[in-house]
Amino acid sequence: MKTKHLILAGLVVLSQILQSCLKGEDVYKEKEPTYTELDLNIGGECSLTEKPMSRADASKEIFGINVAMLIQSPNGSVTQKPYAYGIFDNIKAGNLKLNVLDGYQYRISCTMIKEGKDSLLTKDGTLYPLTLSKGNDPKLGTITNKFITAERPDGTQEYLFDLENSKIGTKGQSNYTRPFIQRYHGIIDKLTVAPDQTNTLEVYRRYFGVQFKQNGLQADCKLEIQIDGAPTVWLTPDKKESPELMVSMRTLTTLVETGKILTDNARVKVTVHRTRKEAEDILNYNISFKRNYMHTIVISDIDHFGTGSNVSIHVEETELENSAQEDLPWQGGN
Repeated sequence: MKTKHLILAGLVVLSQILQSCLKGEDVYKEKEPTYTELDLNIGGECSLTEKPMSRADASKEIFGINVAMLIQSPNGSVTQKPYAYGIFDNIKAGNLKLNVLDGYQYRISCTMIKEGKDSLLTKDGTLYPLTLSKGNDPKLGTITNKFITAERPDGTQEYLFDLENSKIGTKGQSNYTRPFIQRYHGIIDKLTVAPDQTNTLEVYRRYFGVQFKQNGLQADCKLEIQIDGAPTVWLTPDKKESPELMVSMRTLTTLVETGKILTDNARVKVTVHRTRKEAEDILNYNISFKRNYMHTIVISDIDHFGTGSNVSIHVEETELENSAQEDLPWQGGN
């Protein structure tokens, strides 16, 4: 009798399931994913609400943004899955919006290149800033002023590959880890997006200034000056000083703390070239460069080199001022 009752109860449950199916209901249906709108604001040292440093032509600035989903594995480790990316030359309030999947945290990274339209790579005469792939001939992204889903139809993923690399695709400087550009960078490490939430991405300068000067260089000499990872600078008897160079830092992702100066250590090597003589290194000196400071490096006593007198180097530091933007020297004045 008990078995009969169990069979009848099972038939009732089965009947209910069949009725649900006949009504178009899926009793095993998973919960539909939901999304929340992420609305970003850019803050820090390139805030839209403050007068930016040397912003002569804001339309030339290029912003690259990566959005990654943080995935936690059963063992507790967290990996990043590319979710979306965007390249912008217009970041007016309200146009940095993206629907993100609920239930996850997100990592957001941003690089801004000042005068980026003059500095970043072009292809076939068109600006295609920031790379989407590795290699000698990388795939380049385009300015869309909107976010693009990282997941491609063929199952691959795209993101701005060099957004956090110090080596970035610049005109004539792609092989340098400290190119002559004015670069800003910022990160939100872990963001849980909520409706009507203010999400400010603090972006800060990631470059230092340097100018080289020489005293006493003889007529048959020229100086080759190298900052580790940056293009070479030359001084001659007629060229006593270099332009003021803005050098991109390698320390892109380190936090910028209020009241603390971020530094970037780089070795400065100076080689003297004399007519019909073998080139000789006269300085090989490690310098701690300060973010947002101009460093004037004066090389003296070169005329006595080789006579027992020491070549001297003097470094002066001054905080960068809000001055008019000058052409970068490697751009040829364009």
